[in-house]
Order: sequence, then structure tokens, then C-alpha cells
Amino acid sequence: MIRRAREDDWEDARALWREVDDLHAGLAPAYFRKAARAQGEWRELLVSGDAAVFVAVSDEDAARVVGVVSVRVYETPPDPAMVPLRRGHVEMLVVSATHRRRGVGALLMEEVARWARRQGAVELVLTVWAGNREAEAFYERLGFGTLSRVLSAKL
Repeated sequence: MIRRAREDDWEDARALWREVDDLHAGLAPAYFRKAARAQGEWRELLVSGDAAVFVAVSDEDAARVVGVVSVRVYETPPDPAMVPLRRGHVEMLVVSATHRRRGVGALLMEEVARWARRQGAVELVLTVWAGNREAEAFYERLGFGTLSRVLSAKL
């Protein structure tokens, strides 16, 4: 079951958030480090007027969160060369290792898409860090394609 996240989902959500933070720290240690998330960060996300958080709960235990997705809507920056659009930006998606490949992530993304459309968004965008092949394959199966590439060079 997919539902809007609540404050009391924090403990399960924190554990899942830690999984994705640890993954990113392993993929891009120059950008990410393992860190403890604060409950205040969760509360702020839940009450933000331009964001939404959804959770997937376990079939066996409806109190146990097994997936989390957060999304925020943005307007195109004011630039005369850019087409003005409202977009949904998926900031985080994580499904517990024990519940992957069961359609949980796809259900969370469907809910995010419905929410973003209701907010007037015309597309969803997200970032996948280089080396996260499992995520790349997942999003490609959902119809996402490359919009841009960010390149870097050490100085």
C-alpha cells in the first residue's frame, strides 16, 4: 500500500534514507559522506508546501515502511532562453533491499507522478549518480531517459 508519509514514519524512513545515503557515499565519496539525518529534516519535508513524501508499507505489517519517495515541484528558472514549465523533481527514492524487485518502487513513482500532475507539473526529473546501474535500469524501465550529463574535472 502507498500512502502519504507521516511524522511517525520517521524511524523506518531514517533507516531507508541511511541506505541511500550510504550508497551515494560509496558511489561518489567526493560529494557524499555517511551522516545521521535529523528528525527535523523529515518534519520540514513533510510540511513543505511544494513537496510531498510517500511511503510504501509492508503487506505483512502495515506499520512497517519498506519504501520512501520524496518529490518537489519547481518552476523553470527565469531565463529567456528556457521554456517555462513546472516540473516535479524526485529527490529521493529508496526501497528496502528485502522488498526490491516486487513493484514497490514503480508504485511509489506512479503516486509521485499523480501528485506532480495535480500540482501542475508536466514532467518528472531526477538524478542518478554515475555507477548506480540498478537505479539507471529501473528508471529506464519506467520510461525515463537522459536529459543531460554533468561532467567534472579535478583541479
